[in-house]
Amino acid sequence: MNSGTYLLLVEIERDIEVKIKRKEIKIKKGKYLYVGSAMKNLHQRVGRHISFKEGDYKKHWHIDSLLENGKVLFSIIIPDGIYKEEKFSKKFNNNFNSIKNFGATDLKTDSNLFIIENTKKFFEFLNEILV
Repeated sequence: MNSGTYLLLVEIERDIEVKIKRKEIKIKKGKYLYVGSAMKNLHQRVGRHISFKEGDYKKHWHIDSLLENGKVLFSIIIPDGIYKEEKFSKKFNNNFNSIKNFGATDLKTDSNLFIIENTKKFFEFLNEILV
């Protein structure tokens, strides 16, 4: 199966500003979780994100603005024909601070990007929702 949801733990190497909905948003150096989905070509999409900085890719998604200034530390692919991006984003939104309006343009959630201040807490929570 090559469709489903993916999670990327991204480390931003320096404070940056990204443009979202014509507004500049400041994103501080640190770790962030991005929730995404692909209803086809899931593995290729995640591969593109992981190699974005080294590749010759044009910016297409909000996450691309982060990836040109950071690196993917960890990824999880959740193959499934059912659209679960919103479900995962809501779970993370209830437990972690987010960067409002990042991604999630077609979802009923505030964000697809979450600030990970405590890596241990993140992995404990991840274990709870995935197991």
